[in-house]
Formats: sequence, C-alpha cells, structure tokens
Amino acid sequence: MVKKKGLAIIFIVFLIIGIIHSSISISLNIFLTWIFIGLWIIFTIKIFENIKQHREFNSPHNTAFFVIIPLFIGIFYSIWGYFTGILGENLLEGSNIYFSWWSLIFGFPFIIYGSYSLYRCFKKYNVIYFGTKSVKARTLGYILTSTVILFIIIYWVMFYSVIEFYDSLLTPLHFSLNLNLLLLFIASLLIFIIFGLASSHRTLPTLTRDYIAQRTRRINSLSTPTIQRQRVRTTTRTTPSPSRRTVTQTTRSRSHSSRTTPTSQRQKTRTTKTTRTRAVKTTSKAINLDKYKPRASYLSEDDFKCIFCFKLPKLPDDNGRGIIVCPNCRYPAHADEFKDWLRTSNLCSRCSTPIPSRFKHNPRIISIKNYQIVYRHFLKKKR
Repeated sequence: MVKKKGLAIIFIVFLIIGIIHSSISISLNIFLTWIFIGLWIIFTIKIFENIKQHREFNSPHNTAFFVIIPLFIGIFYSIWGYFTGILGENLLEGSNIYFSWWSLIFGFPFIIYGSYSLYRCFKKYNVIYFGTKSVKARTLGYILTSTVILFIIIYWVMFYSVIEFYDSLLTPLHFSLNLNLLLLFIASLLIFIIFGLASSHRTLPTLTRDYIAQRTRRINSLSTPTIQRQRVRTTTRTTPSPSRRTVTQTTRSRSHSSRTTPTSQRQKTRTTKTTRTRAVKTTSKAINLDKYKPRASYLSEDDFKCIFCFKLPKLPDDNGRGIIVCPNCRYPAHADEFKDWLRTSNLCSRCSTPIPSRFKHNPRIISIKNYQIVYRHFLKKKR
C-alpha cells in the first residue's frame, strides 16, 4: 500500500515537471496538464488499493467511491482533451470526431468503468453507501444517468456557443465532437431507458418465517420419496413373502412337527434383526450427516453456530427460520441472513469461495430441528 508520503512525492514530481515545461513553452495548458497527470496517477493507485481491500473483506463495490467518482473523473479528463498540450493530436484526422492518445489513456478507461457502474446501479446493487449512510441503488442510478445526460448536453451547448470566452482564459486545441463524451451520452441514455424505465426492479421474496417454512417443507418433500423407496427395497429384500412362509411352515410341520416351533421362531427373530440393521444403515445413508459436517479438524460448538449472528440454532427461538450450509466449507447460517448476504456478494462470508449460481438461486434449507440432530450427533461423537 502506497503511503501518503509516496503520493505527495508523486504530486511534487509532476508539479516540478509542469513548472519546467510550462516555463519553456510559456503555456498554462501544459502546466495544468502535468498536474492533472499526477492527480490521475494518484487516483488510479487509490482505486487499486480500494479494490484490493474490498476483495480481502469480500465486500462488493457498492460505495460512492467506485460508483460516482470514476464516472466524473472520466468526464473531466475527456473534456481536458480539448485543452491539453500533451498527447492531444487527433487520431481521427479528417473527421468531425475527436479521439487522441490523451482521451484513450486518461479518459476512456474511466468512461467505460463509469458506464458499467451505472449499469450495476440498476441490475446488481440494492444500495449505494455514502460512508455510514446508504441510498437505494436504483434511485441513485436514475439521478446519475439523468445528471450525466443533462451535463453533456449543457456542456456541448456552452462549448460551441461561447467560443470567445476561451481566448481570455484557456485556448482549446480544436472544436470537434469528443468521442468519449459521445459514447458516454449514448451509454447513459440506453441504460436509463432499457435498464431503468423499461425493466422492473428484480427483488428477492420477503424472507418471512412462513416463506422459509414453506421452502423447507418443499425441499423435504422432494427428498422424502427416495428414502421411502430405499426402505421399501430393504423390507422386500429381508422379509419373506407370506405365501412362501406358509409353504415352508406346512412342509416342515408335516415332516418335523416337534421341531417346527423353535426353528420358525429363530428365523423370525433373525429376520427382524436383519431388517432393523439394514433399515438403520439405509436411513443413515439417506440422511448422510457427514455432508453437513463443517470442514474442520477439531469440531466444537462454535463450528455449528450461524456465521452471521454467531448463535447456535435453537427451538423455539428460531422456529421457521431454517439453516443453509455453505456447499464448500459446510458452515451453517440462518436462511434469512444467508440470503441477505447473497444480495451483495457471491462469496461465502467465511471461506471466501464463490457460491454456485444454481445453489444461490435454489439453496437447500434445513429445518432447525434437523440441524439440531446434526450438531448433537457430531458433538456427542466428539465426547
């Protein structure tokens, strides 16, 4: 991470270069251009530092720093392409559209990033944070897109109507139509119409207890038939049919009447024992508690607490809430808190692994009662 001293040194270096170059060429435009280059480098460094910090904490980029500032940095450096004395030659000679190396290096990346930020306000983010306060992302998207469109229109009108003003202050190098601003104007207009006015805001269902209980019953009903089929198979394999049992009993009674009763009783007891053992094995396979076991070498009660509220699932306090287990680390979270987290992040809050989209849209919710069986099983096994 670059410290404040390093950023100050960068600014001083470009300030000195600007003073020397402008004194030779006697141009205010060149002096300001070198200062703006230094500021652009400092701001770019801060962007990469913030991106790295947000990745470390699995935080989405729904802050004003990422949404608003890059957009207006791109607009400013695109406009300064009219006045810069460095890298300002038009690459599209012979046309009425202006696009220079200055526009390509300093303006175009932030124009693209700013357009994508406007898109995310409508399609990805729910809120945008301004420090400790937050604003609805969709509302901010309407404000930003309309502001950008109006600003560019007003700038074009003023730039081409008040040309005499520049002779006394700064001298533009040309009066062609800026390609960066034209692309941003078209992108903002399309985003405002397509993703703002024409599309409805996609909202997740309200996570009430009734909704979670309904989802839990639905998932349990989908898994129940397979368990019932396995139990039916075990009973048909282990328990002999009534007709076969009567035939063997009658033949044995005719031949060995005295020995029939004890042998039949033994066979019955053996059959019931084998049926019970196989049924127990089948049920354990059907439930398969190991797939809910957190990935840890040593398990304690803390490993079965919710990764958000750090509370152990209990009844009746958590009645109807349900539990979702991360498909990678298998650590639990209350279903409502887990879905709230997935609104702004695609990563698990604990193991930082991406959540599969299929699991994200249709997670398996375990009832509190069943998850109590899970953690009691492992904690009892540990003891």
